[in-house]
Amino acid sequence: MSQSDVLQKRIDSYLAELRRCLGELPPEEVHDILQEIRGHILERAEASGDLTEERLVAILKALGRPEQIAPLYQVDSVVAKARVSLSPRLVMRGIQRWSSVSAWGFVLFVLGVVGYATGFSLMLSAVAKIFSPDKIGAWIHGGSFSIGTTTDPAARDVLGWWLVPVGLAVGVLVVFGTTRLLRWTLRFARIRRPTGQSVVA
Repeated sequence: MSQSDVLQKRIDSYLAELRRCLGELPPEEVHDILQEIRGHILERAEASGDLTEERLVAILKALGRPEQIAPLYQVDSVVAKARVSLSPRLVMRGIQRWSSVSAWGFVLFVLGVVGYATGFSLMLSAVAKIFSPDKIGAWIHGGSFSIGTTTDPAARDVLGWWLVPVGLAVGVLVVFGTTRLLRWTLRFARIRRPTGQSVVA
């Protein structure tokens, strides 16, 4: 076996391992990523003259191990889908993945958890009010305000049945607003690929 065949086999082995690490991505995305990495390796090889074992080792080392670089492409893919989705689940998945490679992403993940928890809690309280009107309310007790249930017999329900339309309307607005805010911030999510490209997912 010639040295060229040996080096090609090593490249193929690297790409096969990367393919395995990219397992959760759609086949067409995996194909594009492998083509990008192969093209980068060959381009680097041509820029440095004849490809040798030593040069190939240096190129692959600069790229990083497949298990290290695969998550970058996975984050890139999930964030790209989240940017155009109206699903809170998909948007939060994108933010959660971004938070694994960015401190700003982590801040937004916490913001998303608070926003969605607030919105869905309001909607849940509104629906629960229909089935348990005496137990669920917007309570003022001890100088504090809370929505849900209370054990304080002196607590006063300030909204009554208005909790149903108000809770549903405000809850939907909070969830929608949180989704729009998170989608907007994802426009600025920059994922630095191992080939040196910095892309806006």
